[in-house]
Amino acid sequence: MEQNNNERKAVKVVQTAGRDMLGEIAPEFARLNDDVLFGEVWSRNDKLSLRDRSMVTVATLVAKGMGDTFACQYQMQEAKKNGVTKEEMAEILTHQAFYAGWPNVWAAFNSMKKAYVEEGAAK
Repeated sequence: MEQNNNERKAVKVVQTAGRDMLGEIAPEFARLNDDVLFGEVWSRNDKLSLRDRSMVTVATLVAKGMGDTFACQYQMQEAKKNGVTKEEMAEILTHQAFYAGWPNVWAAFNSMKKAYVEEGAAK
């Protein structure tokens, strides 16, 4: 039987950052981060692709005024890994400026530069 191009198969997302960074001081938070947020929610990529989840996550962080944080930079790096191009991210941020606020997006471009500009390249 041929698979419909619109059908997606869930792929388990494995994350250990919670346990690696907070496992000793906040084991329950680490478990929720690694097992529930990533192990369950992000793993429902048959419902919403990792690429789409990355775009939603970045947009939310920027809208909350967290565009120039480690979390946003990390999520932009993940977005890049998940197929969001530099041009697409620039367009997402440009569009978002009108909804999330110019200063929030201006700050987010700092994270974008760190995530999308190669180490040692002209900035």
